[in-house]
Amino acid sequence: MRRASRLRLRSGAVANGGPAGPRPAGVKTQTGCEVLSGSRRHAPWVAHCPQSGVRISPDGTRPVPSKGACPMHHDLPTVAASGFRTARLVDASLADGRGATAPTAERLDILLALDDLGIDAALIGYPAARPADLALVEASRARCRQLTRMVCTALADAPVLADLLGRGGPTESGPPIEVVLECGTDPRLAEGADPVALLTGAIIRLAPRAPVWVELAAIAAAAPEMLRSLIHAALAAGARGLILADTTGRMLPAETAATIGMLRAITGPTIPVIVAPADDLGLATANALAGLAAGADGVLGAIGGLGERAGLVPIEEVATAIRYRPDHVRLDHAIDLAALVRTGMTIAERLSVDLGRNKALLGDYVFGTAAGLHQHGLLNHPITYEYLDPADFGRERRILIGRHSGRAVLRARLTEAGINLDPAGLEAVYQAVMRSADPERFNDTAELVALHRRLSAGDAAAGPVAHVSQGA
Repeated sequence: MRRASRLRLRSGAVANGGPAGPRPAGVKTQTGCEVLSGSRRHAPWVAHCPQSGVRISPDGTRPVPSKGACPMHHDLPTVAASGFRTARLVDASLADGRGATAPTAERLDILLALDDLGIDAALIGYPAARPADLALVEASRARCRQLTRMVCTALADAPVLADLLGRGGPTESGPPIEVVLECGTDPRLAEGADPVALLTGAIIRLAPRAPVWVELAAIAAAAPEMLRSLIHAALAAGARGLILADTTGRMLPAETAATIGMLRAITGPTIPVIVAPADDLGLATANALAGLAAGADGVLGAIGGLGERAGLVPIEEVATAIRYRPDHVRLDHAIDLAALVRTGMTIAERLSVDLGRNKALLGDYVFGTAAGLHQHGLLNHPITYEYLDPADFGRERRILIGRHSGRAVLRARLTEAGINLDPAGLEAVYQAVMRSADPERFNDTAELVALHRRLSAGDAAAGPVAHVSQGA
C-alpha cells in the first residue's frame, strides 16, 4: 500500500490561513477548544479550530465559552473537575472471535499491550473449559503489571473454576483475577432448573475465591420480573457488580438507558454496573454512551470492535466520545488516545485482522479525504470537515489525490516536496493526473514528483501521459 503524503498546518498560523494575532487576556493562545478532563490531565486540543473563544475560569477547571466561541465546539463542560466519574473500560479482544482462537504467544502480546495502555481490565477467556485460556492465565501471571485479569465461566462450570482458583497455581501471583459469571436471562434456557437458585449457588461458591461480576446475558429478551429476581439474588449472594450484555445487538439507545434506570432503582448508586452492547445493528457505541449517561459505570467491548458476528462495541470510540463529549456523560478515563490507537493497530496486526480503511479512528483513511470540496475546506478552514484533531490520536491529516481532487491539493503536495509551480505547470500536472487510469497512485509523493519532472522535460506527449494512462 502506498503511503499518502501528510499536510501540516504551519506553526504560528491559525487554520484559516490568517496570522496568529494577539489574544485578550485570559484566553488560551492555542487555536483550539480545550475540553478539560475530570483528572485535569491532557485534554484534547482541536488545534484546527479557527478561534479559541474559550476562557478558563480562575480555578483552572472550568472552560467557559465566551462570545464568538466555535460553533462546532460549543459543547464545553461547565462543571468542576470533581463532577466527573471515572469510567471502567474492559477489553474482551481475547475472549471473543479471532482473539479467542489465536496462539498463546500472540494473545499474550495483546494482553501485555493492553496492560501498557492502562486499560482497566481484560477478559481472557474460560480457563475452566478451555485449556488454551488456562495457558494464557498461567503465561500472564507474572507479566501483567496493573490490569485486572477477568476470567469467564458459565453457571455449569462455576464449581470447576472455584476449585481452580482455590488451588492457586496459575492465579496465585500477579495482578488480581476477577470472575465474570455468565447468566442467561431467558427462562427457556434453564431447562426446568431454577435460574435464581443456580446463580446464587455459583456466586456463593466463587465469591470466597475472587470478586464476582454477574453478566446478565440477552437482557433484551429478559422478562422484567425475571431480571429483577436475578439482580436481587446476585447482590444478596455477594456479587461485586453487574454486567448488562445485549448479546444479540437488538437494543436501541433509549432501551439501554431505560434498562440502566431500572437497574439503578434496584441497586442504588454504589453497585458498579457495566454495559456490554453488541454491534449487530451498528448501534453499539450509541448504546454504550446511552448506558453511561443513564448511570452505568463502564463499558465492556473490544478495541477495534472485534468479536463474534458484527463484533462488540469499539472501546476506542467510547473512549474518544467520553473525552470529546464530557457534557454528555460527565466521565473521564486515564487512557491516552494516541496510545489507544497504536494498541488497536497492534491487535489487528497480531490477529491478522483487516479493520478496514474507513474504520473510525483506526482506519487508514479516517483522517484523509479525496473529495475536492472537502479538501478545499480542510486546506482553508479545517473545522468545516474535521471535528477530531488527528494529533490527539498520533495521526496526521492526509489529503488524498483521487479522481475528484482539485488543483489546490496538487499544488500543496508539490509545495510540500519543495516544488513551486506556475499556473501553466500546475495545469499540466493536473491534466496528467486526471487522465491517469489510477490517480490514487500519485498519493506516493515520489510518483507525483516524477510526473512533474517528466512534464518539465517536455515529455508530456509520449512520456507521462502515456505512462499514467496505462496505470503502470
